[in-house]
Amino acid sequence: MPKFIARQRPAAKRPAGKSAVHGGKQRGIGRPAAGQQTVGREALVTRTCEMLMQMPPNRITRAEVARHMNVDPSLIRYYFRDRSTLLLAAVARLTAELSRLMEEELARSDLTPASRLRARVSALLKLNVTYPFFHRLMIDELVNFDTPAAVRFVEQLTREGVAGYAEIIDTGVKEGVFRRTNVPFLFLAVIGMCEFFVNGMPILRIAMGKDLDQRAISQRYRDFICDMILDGLKSK
Repeated sequence: MPKFIARQRPAAKRPAGKSAVHGGKQRGIGRPAAGQQTVGREALVTRTCEMLMQMPPNRITRAEVARHMNVDPSLIRYYFRDRSTLLLAAVARLTAELSRLMEEELARSDLTPASRLRARVSALLKLNVTYPFFHRLMIDELVNFDTPAAVRFVEQLTREGVAGYAEIIDTGVKEGVFRRTNVPFLFLAVIGMCEFFVNGMPILRIAMGKDLDQRAISQRYRDFICDMILDGLKSK
């Protein structure tokens, strides 16, 4: 007798966009899983900036940020292709915060050259008190990143900073309240005085007492360095 060979039933066609395994929509390659979509790029940058309040930039990696946010490392790799793009985004956020602080200080000033200079110094000191590793992030990390975006950012930020001081000094000279000075030196000196205030706090506590109120002393320090700079800039 001839043997009957069972005919195979053709496989049912899957609707377009359905997964062969789960039957659901396929996730685009590299896109975050549905449960992690609430943690986006801005949240990752915010967390990176918060970490810069407590730890130096050389300890901040994509994996470390993912660990602090309790998300899969693939999520942060989706938004930032490498560590340099993450830190560059953090610097851009902190620079925007510096601009906001400066506008805030200027709104309380009388817009004279002296008050505008105070506003710039005050804003930078406030930023450094909150983010003590801001300039280390710039100098230790961004300056050494061999990427066009980082180079452009540092160069533009430096040029704009120097130009801001130059405009104030030029106005003061024209009004007869300031003398000419080396503006790049002034720019660098202000950065140094603001940055070392926080990093040198242990020394200051020894010199002035361990029960130092950092908020109150920062205001006194701001007045001190502003007075010192303005006295040095007075026209003879």
